[in-house]
Amino acid sequence: MKITIAGGAGCVGSCAAYRLAQHGFVSEIVLLDSRRNVAEAHGLDIEQAVVHRTKTRVRAGDIKDTRGSDVIIVAVGVWGRSPTASRAMNLGQNLGLVMDLVRPLNAESPSALWMIVTTPVDALVHLIHRIFSIPREKIIGINRNDTSRLRWSIGKVLSVPATDVEAFVLGEHGDTQVHLLSRVNVRGERVSLDAQQKGEVRSKIVGFLSQWNQLQPGRTAGWATAESIGDIIGSVASGDKQMWASSTPLEGEYGLHDVSLGVPVRFGPTGVKEIIEFDLDPAERTGLEASANAIREQIKRGEALLTESAGALNELLTWLKKGGKRS
Repeated sequence: MKITIAGGAGCVGSCAAYRLAQHGFVSEIVLLDSRRNVAEAHGLDIEQAVVHRTKTRVRAGDIKDTRGSDVIIVAVGVWGRSPTASRAMNLGQNLGLVMDLVRPLNAESPSALWMIVTTPVDALVHLIHRIFSIPREKIIGINRNDTSRLRWSIGKVLSVPATDVEAFVLGEHGDTQVHLLSRVNVRGERVSLDAQQKGEVRSKIVGFLSQWNQLQPGRTAGWATAESIGDIIGSVASGDKQMWASSTPLEGEYGLHDVSLGVPVRFGPTGVKEIIEFDLDPAERTGLEASANAIREQIKRGEALLTESAGALNELLTWLKKGGKRS
């Protein structure tokens, strides 16, 4: 399996490369980044780190080196936001970066599975899916961190290992995410949380992003994201039928259309194999619809930004055709 990581010199990209290099079925990882020297350094370090474990080749490269990739991970983005800002605020900064990469990468690897990490994940997944006609089973957004944090939070509140907890987050990778507290399982048994416990669980999750930003670490949550990426690609390769939360375009599932958001999915060798539909209680259903509406607004904003950019480009081309002289 050949994997390209756009943004391979960054925190998420390099962490994902290290996680994936430990998989014996990954033959090559190409780190694509404007900071070529940093990508090359990561490639050398990771290759040497796994020398006793796998034969995976890890190297920096350019667009042509990505040809024939089975998976393309997009982890580019402008880092930095205020402690109170939501991920949706990154749309204006990141949209152009991502779109400029998708077209040439898609031309080199038209059958690749796309994994979008750049925020806002859900809106970008849907825009890429629609604009570039990438089949919905071939594109997902990485948002499993939300589910991981929910399980971590439940484990803390119930004083049990998070590994014993099964619970899921649906919806936006952002402020409107829906915590499915009606279907929490611990060691395979359904557990009912009381109102106080639900409040404690939600407070740990809702305040997480703000707490992280206030630490001013100068990095994003690279290891958690890399673990999500590694698990999902492991399922793609093995067909183990495990259920992972991922953002994917919906065509009627959960009664939703024209939107991409986080849902439980199973993977096969070509990408998304099955979208799992849980029974939701009324509050969860309402929350998911509200989350879908919030993402649709982000999609509309993205479309407007792309239209404005195209208009500005056409004006520039017209001006250049006139010899660069103002009329």
